[in-house]
Amino acid sequence: MFKLVVTHGAEKHKISFETTQATSADLSEQLEVQTGIIPSKQKLIHKGKKLEIGDKLLSELGVSSGSKLMLLGCKVNPDDELAMKAIEKVKSDAVQIKDNVIELGNQLTGIKDGYIPDEMKTEALSKIHKQCIGSVERLMKLLEELDSIQSPEETIRRLKRNQVVSVQAILGDCDKLMEQL
Repeated sequence: MFKLVVTHGAEKHKISFETTQATSADLSEQLEVQTGIIPSKQKLIHKGKKLEIGDKLLSELGVSSGSKLMLLGCKVNPDDELAMKAIEKVKSDAVQIKDNVIELGNQLTGIKDGYIPDEMKTEALSKIHKQCIGSVERLMKLLEELDSIQSPEETIRRLKRNQVVSVQAILGDCDKLMEQL
């Protein structure tokens, strides 16, 4: 049996695991159940150092049975949690689009460097142009999704604002790519 005491504010939470093979992610999940604080909002402190939440065993992080930890973090209301998930989804989609735009740029460079026969260049450039337009349309939809997210919470607004800036930067990359066509 692996037992821990986790302090959050004035509350003490007793956590126990049947195995010594528990990870920090396992601990984080149990704390979410007991405190209502989602893992992304949790900060665990052990012996003055922040524990990374992930797949490392607690024993690898220096946490042993009987250890005392401190939990920092606050509960997120359900609306804000939905907003955060929506922003994360937009971020994930934007990363995929950015990777696609980078690949299109590499293809364009290859065409300009002569890696494709002249008789195929027009068709290849047309395909790149269509894919750029598709990327721009998807990015505009992501901006619309971000615009629909409303929250009085400053953290949510900051995350949303940062993601808008990221999507706009990818749109700028698309514009630069299309200028080269």
